[in-house]
Amino acid sequence: MDDAKRSKEAGVLLKHSSDNKLNSVADGLKTTLGPNTWPIVRDYVDEIITVSEEDILKATKLIWERLKVCIEPSAGVGVAVALGQEFQSKYRLEDGIRKIGIILCGGNVDILTIAKLMEDGGL
Repeated sequence: MDDAKRSKEAGVLLKHSSDNKLNSVADGLKTTLGPNTWPIVRDYVDEIITVSEEDILKATKLIWERLKVCIEPSAGVGVAVALGQEFQSKYRLEDGIRKIGIILCGGNVDILTIAKLMEDGGL
């Protein structure tokens, strides 16, 4: 589900790639960008970083355990990006980056299903 990243890189709105099976723990990311959101991403977003399914689950679990906030895995994506090596190597404290914002939401989560995935994945 990297249509947003591929669209940004190509400069045109793209749909899911033909081999995409729409199999993700982050249900909120299974849709593609639409005609209303694409111009905003195209004009105002500098970069899109993708993360693995495992990283999404780890980040979601981290928020559940540490903050005691039940976020959905789609919200865990932002946390996973901020914790990831790619983000941390590009946006370093040494370069003046002091604060980032991540929107945490939880409306689209089946807690039992996600907890089972976390358990099965050994997280």
